[in-house]
Amino acid sequence: MKEEVGYPFDQLPTEMFWTARGGGAGWSSICGTLPPAMAAIGLVVDTDTAMQLVDELFAWFIAHPFPEYQPHGEDYAKVAGDSTLCHVQVTKWLAETGYRQDGPERSDRCGGASADVAKFTVEMLNAYADNAFEAAHSPAAVVGECMACHGGEGFADTRGKETCTECHGNLPDPHPDGY
Repeated sequence: MKEEVGYPFDQLPTEMFWTARGGGAGWSSICGTLPPAMAAIGLVVDTDTAMQLVDELFAWFIAHPFPEYQPHGEDYAKVAGDSTLCHVQVTKWLAETGYRQDGPERSDRCGGASADVAKFTVEMLNAYADNAFEAAHSPAAVVGECMACHGGEGFADTRGKETCTECHGNLPDPHPDGY
């Protein structure tokens, strides 16, 4: 495959991305499809543009129902994971489909997600190269609500662009007095 793309891309050792599998060597952290896509973006654009493109990639990823591409022609349910975390994405998909974590279906889902991310990344880079890139995705509104207090000029005790309530939705109301 990399031979078809040619130089200089055929010089990249793809083994350097193997540790991204399983959310980072099986830690189920960031989805393993994202670090290689981020690296590919960083190889071909300046850092400011890379930040914009990765921002778009992550916002798209959170909302995209995976797997669009189904490696073996299956008809698996497509589920938006609402997170960039492997654990959250896969857990939601398994809950929706009833499949097991250790089953071949989960591997097929993740293979399809890899193809979906690669396709989106290439399409985005091609749009950028054609001066036609426009961001179409953005963080959920609740992120701005949370970050009004917990980021920037407020408490500045965190940063992020993912929907906080995805994992922290069951917390007690932090502002019971309405402030």
